[in-house]
Amino acid sequence: MNAARVCVLALVAACANPRIVMPASRGAKIGTIELGWSNVHVVYGERPLVVDSGVRGDLREIADKLGDLGVALRDVRCAVITHGHADHAGTARAMQALGIKIIMGAGDLARTQRGEHGAHHATSVFAWLLHFLLPEHYTPFTADVLVTDRYDLAPCGIAGEVISTPGHTAGSVVVIVGGGKIAIVGDLIRGGRLGGFVDKTQPRVHFYQDDKAAAHAEIRKLLARGVEWFVLGHGGPSTRAEVADEFGR
Repeated sequence: MNAARVCVLALVAACANPRIVMPASRGAKIGTIELGWSNVHVVYGERPLVVDSGVRGDLREIADKLGDLGVALRDVRCAVITHGHADHAGTARAMQALGIKIIMGAGDLARTQRGEHGAHHATSVFAWLLHFLLPEHYTPFTADVLVTDRYDLAPCGIAGEVISTPGHTAGSVVVIVGGGKIAIVGDLIRGGRLGGFVDKTQPRVHFYQDDKAAAHAEIRKLLARGVEWFVLGHGGPSTRAEVADEFGR
């Protein structure tokens, strides 16, 4: 990683404090940690659930910022990896080594066993240029639970489920909590304009989609099932009205 890239990431991370993005009054309490490359979320419940894991080397920062949110990593029983890209699956193996059960979509198994980000299917010229800076590799792992349809999160101490939503990658999954009103959607959607630095809650087409039509169909399915809040892997969260305006056609 070159010095300029380190500086940019350090500035971005320094400006982003972990915060509660969903209060319990909306059905589920959720905190978000903004790392240099992506968001990591924690869902509060009988036991805390972590969603996504940053890039390789982010574990210490995740643990520290979970502490800022009142969560100890040692109390986490399960972590859901929304897809097998290097900026979301990067510390999954390190979490697994701590005894945390890793849950992810079966369609990304080959990718995570290689520890490779995989091809970038850019949706814009900016995205094509950006991909030269993105992390490509992480420590390989095999998830403890491979989701092909849905997985009940009750054994993890959470009232909710993981559902398969292929499109961004073949194995992309979404976490549904709050009685079905809140979806943690990984990279089905990104937030923000001007590379994601402005209007971060405004939903936009993600920079990369293995199958854009399939991904957008999954977003419309989430709208159809009554999701009111979309918690994103980059930026967000976004409201139902905002997502419907961008993707509901």
